[in-house]
Amino acid sequence: MYVSSSLSIGALRYGIPGRIPDRSYVFPADAAEKERLALQHNLLKRVLDNRLIMADVAIGPQDQILDSGTGSGAYSRPVGAAFECSLMRYPMSGIWLLDVMKVVPGSTVLHGVDIESALFPLDDPTIVSRGNVHFHVGSCAALPSDWDGRFKLVNQRHMIGALRREEWEGSFREIFRVLEPGGWVQLGEVGYWKAGPETDKFNALSRTAATARGLVLDCAALIPDMLRQAGFTQISVEPTLIPLGSNGGELAADARKNWMGAFRGVKTPVLKAGGFGHVGSEADFDLMMDKMENEWQTSPNAELQNNVICARKPA
Repeated sequence: MYVSSSLSIGALRYGIPGRIPDRSYVFPADAAEKERLALQHNLLKRVLDNRLIMADVAIGPQDQILDSGTGSGAYSRPVGAAFECSLMRYPMSGIWLLDVMKVVPGSTVLHGVDIESALFPLDDPTIVSRGNVHFHVGSCAALPSDWDGRFKLVNQRHMIGALRREEWEGSFREIFRVLEPGGWVQLGEVGYWKAGPETDKFNALSRTAATARGLVLDCAALIPDMLRQAGFTQISVEPTLIPLGSNGGELAADARKNWMGAFRGVKTPVLKAGGFGHVGSEADFDLMMDKMENEWQTSPNAELQNNVICARKPA
């Protein structure tokens, strides 16, 4: 197991690979955040019936897998006069790799890449003992040049709100390049949120912020066409609904805890950017979150859509 530093578009943008000077992190890279990410990962596993590999692919002992966006503590840009932070980047702290290594051959080589190394699980004993798990600091839109045709499967999740349209397109071209002929990509992205007027207010704030930076909050609807333009075929979309209301039981309770934790974490960058005409103070933001959380819990039809999108590079 090793960490390499890939000087890429994402890294060069900030001067130092994986570090962004003088920035405010959208999400903390600490023990509490790791706990939230574990909750989120296990929640999604339940929703997907414990399926980690959704693509129609068989992983063999000589294959390699890439987890793109594997372990960032935050995906953000410097906060200046304009809001430049992702509102909805859900970093996964290498947790998908930790799980998928249990269901693939021991000789299958695993790679994770992210612009931030803070949550790479470098000391995890299962990764250390396996000996063929490699982490790299770099951008999903500029993967290492010597990775052409290397991977049987590329996994990428929850980049919603983190990438501009051109960065989405660039990331798919890069994934296409690094996949072997006949290889697969699987993507996980949130679609719509449905609860009520309080949730609509936060959605409006999110869209105002995204529009200011050219970000793509409706990426789930656009991804199939972008994949097609990049050369992929056999594109499929599997939507699932995650309940948020109190009638949704433990799954809904975990979903509320996870996503409210994520959304409350964007308070500082939102306020530094002036609130976008939606909130004017810390108290305003906290009240917005409190009302939205209550709405989720009390609305029987509150739900969010999660999408798994798979596509194949022609053989």
